[in-house]
Amino acid sequence: MKLQGIIPPIATPLLPDERVDERGLRRLVRYLLDAGVHGIFVNGSMGGFALLADREQLRAVEIVVEEVGGRVPVIAGAAETGTRRVIAKAREIERAGPDFLSVLPPYYFRLTQESALRFFQEVARAVDKPLLIYNNPTLTGFGLDVTTLLQLSREPNIMGLKESDPNCDRWRHLLSAFRHREDFAILLGTEHLISVGVLLGADGIVGGLHNVAPRLAVELYEAARAGEYARALALQERLAELRRIFEFGEVWGGLEAALQYLGVCEKVTASPYRSLEPEQRRQVEAILKAYL
Repeated sequence: MKLQGIIPPIATPLLPDERVDERGLRRLVRYLLDAGVHGIFVNGSMGGFALLADREQLRAVEIVVEEVGGRVPVIAGAAETGTRRVIAKAREIERAGPDFLSVLPPYYFRLTQESALRFFQEVARAVDKPLLIYNNPTLTGFGLDVTTLLQLSREPNIMGLKESDPNCDRWRHLLSAFRHREDFAILLGTEHLISVGVLLGADGIVGGLHNVAPRLAVELYEAARAGEYARALALQERLAELRRIFEFGEVWGGLEAALQYLGVCEKVTASPYRSLEPEQRRQVEAILKAYL
């Protein structure tokens, strides 16, 4: 199974005590599936995994896997600060039944390309589920070279990459290097350059805004794949306007207000971050009414 299409990094609805809001998460899964998304990524950056207790990360995976019910692939993130810690978490999470695991490079201490290579090789050989490498240099402070990724792609259990470096020239180089690898998926972490990514040859797109506007993202992806570039451009402009919700609040504030507006859940913001003030919430709602 090769990953492709629109794969939202699902938000994690929370209760006031920051346990997973099961009903809210199930509603969000159904909202995404009804929009025709091609997969769901749980415990990603937009899911706020790093702010959640380990038991809540695991619970989120269990709920998403159960609610999806095999209709689309589920990718589950298992991120930690060292090899042994990642392997232990990944083994626990894979028992919840996702189709793929996603692993970031260990964060806090700096890596080299050589130590990152060893890390991903050890993790891939220690787990049963196929592995998606997650390259996010903005948040981890470390980026994987294309040559390192080519080496890692030879590991039988490594099946793809989620690339969150926003550099389009890197995308071109990366996608050119893997152009003949039908067995290796390249997913780009973007919301505002979907048509560009598809044109360059990306297999799929992972964007946080797709929690709010999944149907729009699916329509844009399909238009770009079909070569309907005028339509794709118009849809991309709508998404660009909707993306302004992230200008409000601290990381998740605008997303939380949008999910409240949609009737999905009440909370996704975890401490130390805050929900929006009423005036900011009204501004977010105005954007949604105009462009959603």
